[in-house]
Amino acid sequence: MKTRFKDGKIIAEGKYFETANYELGNEKIGVTADGCGGLSSYRVTGEAASRLVSILSLDLAVNGERLSPYLPKIVEMIGRMQKITVKTSAGELSITTFLTHDVNGVFFLIEGKRLAIDLGVNCRDAKCESRGDTDCVRGANFLLSSSSRGDWVRENDTFYTSAKDKIKLLFSFSSDEMAHREAFLSFDKAFSAVAREIRSVAIPSSARSEAAKAMYLSAYFTAIQNYKTCGAFKAFAAGVRYVDPLRTYYRDSYFTVLPLLSSRPDLVRNEILTLARGIAADGACPSAVKSDFTAFWGDHFDSPCFFVAEISDYLKVTDDDALLDEKIGDRSVLDLVKSVLDRLEKRTDETGLLVKGDYDKRDWADEVNRVGYVTYVEALYYRALVLASRLFASRDEALFVHYTLQAERVRKAINALLFDEKKGYYVNYRTTDGRVEDNLSIDTIFTVLFGVADAERARRVLDAAERLLETKNNTEQGGGDFGVMSVYPPYKLPRAACHKSARMYDYHNGANWCYLTAMYAYAKSLYHMDWQTPLLSTYRYMTSNGHYTPIEYFSPCCPAGSPLQAWSAALAFVWEKAGKGNFFA
Repeated sequence: MKTRFKDGKIIAEGKYFETANYELGNEKIGVTADGCGGLSSYRVTGEAASRLVSILSLDLAVNGERLSPYLPKIVEMIGRMQKITVKTSAGELSITTFLTHDVNGVFFLIEGKRLAIDLGVNCRDAKCESRGDTDCVRGANFLLSSSSRGDWVRENDTFYTSAKDKIKLLFSFSSDEMAHREAFLSFDKAFSAVAREIRSVAIPSSARSEAAKAMYLSAYFTAIQNYKTCGAFKAFAAGVRYVDPLRTYYRDSYFTVLPLLSSRPDLVRNEILTLARGIAADGACPSAVKSDFTAFWGDHFDSPCFFVAEISDYLKVTDDDALLDEKIGDRSVLDLVKSVLDRLEKRTDETGLLVKGDYDKRDWADEVNRVGYVTYVEALYYRALVLASRLFASRDEALFVHYTLQAERVRKAINALLFDEKKGYYVNYRTTDGRVEDNLSIDTIFTVLFGVADAERARRVLDAAERLLETKNNTEQGGGDFGVMSVYPPYKLPRAACHKSARMYDYHNGANWCYLTAMYAYAKSLYHMDWQTPLLSTYRYMTSNGHYTPIEYFSPCCPAGSPLQAWSAALAFVWEKAGKGNFFA
């Protein structure tokens, strides 16, 4: 479908039958609106098995004529809303699909001025006894309310109804009929609230083009729509496909909350406290915390650093020092900061740097066998030490001094052991016995953002990244312009990586990762380089290929990663903060 942008919306144009999958999420569910009026997926937050809709479609006729699949249509997508407008011979018919922030249910508004609308709601996953002449169908696993009374036909798994001008629907995979009916009675308020939520988000002045405005809103709502509640668990899922088991990641959440620190600090605070409950007694941080507060893939190198950084960033914006004294069991949040850093320090050697063992993949690049001193890990460790020294400055002078001295030791070691003067950038990693993976990995950009690199080295790193990682400049990679690669050249040997990353230009081996592209663009903005092109080339590639919510990763030669991927919200952070000094300083 042809794609354009207007007033913050993504607008796709094509034929009625063409799909335009658009992910929508709230605290309770994640769904995919298919751009044809139906749903192609429905996931319930925190359920042991996500419910997937095999097919939920709307079969429509206006003024007695079925809608031809070849009719022209416009699909508008923004926030938690997708609107389809089909041009019929009798007039325009629109179908708006939307979610509120907390209802387990999908709202549909079907409208056409002076049109007689005949509707069939088909759902093959619905389980229901036959009930006729009703405005609320209750099945074994679903609820369906309609503003127009109709008939559920069990043999067809279909609800049939007719009305003049307008039909309102609410579909839920739920057994809570009281909550469902209450939500449906508030249909108009819900519709207004969703529209108001969209209007409430201020687009930064830096986002001047229509594509930039749409990109900003898309990224911002990617963060908001991944916020989940399940009992005491209140945190951001990593994406719409990360709810079985429901879990929140230390590193993913760090980038997810960046554009929300000022607008929704309450959600960020909840995230931090949820992460705090996942830290082990010995200070080990897993990759993620599940909704029952048990670990998901334990003991990562980068997780503790992101925990410290997220706390510090939150305090920087809110001045909410009371967070540090919040108790998780018998330990305060500040106690946990010391605990995770104590554990990391035990994993250092005489250089002061962290040491990864063979086939220890416990950082974001978890399909790459990075060994020894990994620049990305060391840069995060340096920043965690710097931030910890600030947190303890007025509370524990001995720890303030310790973390300050340790941070400086780490910074010097990174520059001595990992910067390649000839290549002009920090190598990916160096083993303790001197073997080197000397490709340029985009995650080394944190040396620039966190002050590991001085101004001269930072500029050299950015120049090298612009030349090697931006696909518009690097024609050797052969894939055309798809934004910014995560690494170039690809890893040398098969034993360097596994699974998807074993393939060149796939996953961690050269695909474009939106959150890292965002961090790279932000680093360029600090040095008055062209930072918008990496963002916009990434966004145009996604949307032109039918990915209307920010995805996890992609390249021309691999399947796209997960849609509505939470940490891709970092794209919005760049539009907000570019030109305003280094937020990470």
